[in-house]
Amino acid sequence: MSSLELHDDGEPTTRTRVAIAANSLHALYGHGVVDALNRLALAAGPIAPGRDAVLRPGAVSEASRVLYEADRTTYGRTFEFAVEGGDRAVAYRIAIDNREYQRTLSRLQYLVVMAGREGRAVRLRL
Repeated sequence: MSSLELHDDGEPTTRTRVAIAANSLHALYGHGVVDALNRLALAAGPIAPGRDAVLRPGAVSEASRVLYEADRTTYGRTFEFAVEGGDRAVAYRIAIDNREYQRTLSRLQYLVVMAGREGRAVRLRL
């Protein structure tokens, strides 16, 4: 994810980036955070693997609330998600490292809060 700034010619420039580890990526999908962000006012989207989506500047405060709520649900808990694909005879599960996921949520919260304060859009690419 990154915040975007538009130049006078309308070309976007990325200002800040947040790298998202595989653990956090699975957690964002498994906890429904991506679905919640997709329900917000996107200038481009939806958020999908390998595709760009853009969260409008007016929707970043709501995105911040989504991320804060996701963070609030992580403390003192353990999460595992089923993974689809592969051999149907084998069940694959991912156990989430909550500390790493909490750090990612914190970075994403900071990104969207700062983008909102500066009137910027947020580019979402997972």
